[in-house]
Amino acid sequence: MLATRLHAGCERRAESKAAAPLECSCQCAHPARDDQVVLDMSRAASMTDMRPNRGAMMIQILQLFVREFFDQNPLSHLSIMMLRNGRAERLTELSGSPEAHISKLKEGLDAGGNASLQNGLDLAVSALKSVPPYGHREVLMLFAGLSTCDPGNILDTVQVAKQQRVRVSIVGLAAEVHICRVITEETGGIYSVGMSDKHVEECVMDHAPPPPTRASGAGASLVRMGFPQKAADGPTAVAFVGADCLLQSGGFTCPRCKARVLDLPSTCHVCGLTLVSSSQLARSYHHLFPVKPFVEVSSNDLSVQDSISQTSVPCFQELPGVHCHGCLSDLSASEKEDQDPGVVLQCSDCKHLFCFDCDVYVHESLHNCPGCEASSSRHHDVDHDDMMIPD
Repeated sequence: MLATRLHAGCERRAESKAAAPLECSCQCAHPARDDQVVLDMSRAASMTDMRPNRGAMMIQILQLFVREFFDQNPLSHLSIMMLRNGRAERLTELSGSPEAHISKLKEGLDAGGNASLQNGLDLAVSALKSVPPYGHREVLMLFAGLSTCDPGNILDTVQVAKQQRVRVSIVGLAAEVHICRVITEETGGIYSVGMSDKHVEECVMDHAPPPPTRASGAGASLVRMGFPQKAADGPTAVAFVGADCLLQSGGFTCPRCKARVLDLPSTCHVCGLTLVSSSQLARSYHHLFPVKPFVEVSSNDLSVQDSISQTSVPCFQELPGVHCHGCLSDLSASEKEDQDPGVVLQCSDCKHLFCFDCDVYVHESLHNCPGCEASSSRHHDVDHDDMMIPD
C-alpha cells in the first residue's frame, strides 16, 4: 500500500513540476470533510467494456477509496448513495466507520433503469445541509452513462448546491458529458473521464486527499470536541448504543452526557458534541500546516564543498560529494554522461537538500521535514543545556 501511494505521489509531483507552480502559502486543506459518494448503478453499469463490468469495477474501486479516504481524513464522514431506475437511493448514512460502508458495498448491488443526476444531487445536497459551518461539503459522483433522466431543470439544482457551498466532482466512465462539465465548473469541482480501469482508479483516488482552499475564504472558529473513553466489553457492560439504540457492549462513552456511540469520529446523538480520538486529531494536523514545497536546485549550483553541511550523521560527514539529507544518496553530478543525477530540491527553511523520491515521501506520507525537525531538536537541546545550573 505504501509503495503504491508513493508511486502515485511521484506521478502527481512530477506533473506538478511540469505545470504552473501553485501559491501554496495561501492555501490549506480541510481536516473535516463530509463527502457524499453517488454511485451510478443504471443499466449503463452493466456494460462489459470494463471487466467484469462497469458496476463491479466501480464497487471495487470504491472499496479502496473508502479506506484511503478515512486513512487521510480521520476526522471526516462519508455516505454512499446510488442511482438506478430514475431514483436516488441511500445505502449508508454519514459516518466515520469505513467497515460499515465496505460491508454494504459487498452485499451486491443490481443495476437497472436510468440514472437521474438531478435526483442524486438533490438527495446529496439535502443530506449535507445539517453539516456545521466548519465542515467541508463535497459530492463525488461515479457516472457510468452518457445521459440523465431528470424530473425537472437540473440547472436549478446546481444553483442550490452552489448556494449551499457544496463542491461537486464527477468521474465519468464513458465519453465526456456537457452537463457534467457544467455541474463541476459551477460548484468548483473536478470532472475527469477514465479511459481504462487503471485510469478510473487513479481519478477516484485523487479525491481522497483533502482539496485545498484559500485561507482568506476559510473562517477561523473554535470547535468544541470531546474525547470519549472506550467502554468495556462483555455481557455485564451491555447498554443502548447509538441513535438506533442497539443493545450491545463496547462503544465509546460521551464525556458530557455519558451516552454511548458506536464509532469514532461521530456526533453524540444526545448532546450533539463532536467526538474524536486524540490520534485522529493528531493525524489531521498536517492538513492544517502542510510542509512547504521544496525549491528545485540546478546541478550547476551544487558544490562538493557543501557536502559536510548537508548531512548531520557523523559517520557520513566525510563522504565526498553532496548527499540527500533523507536517504544519503549522492546528488552530485556524475562524471559519466549516461548517469543523470536527477532532480535535486532544497527546503527553504533548513536549507537541506533532498532527492526527488525523498521529496515525495516527505510531502505525501511523512508530512514533516526531517531537516527542520532535527534543527528544532538541536535548538531545544542547546536551550535545555543553557538552563542547567552546575553543581
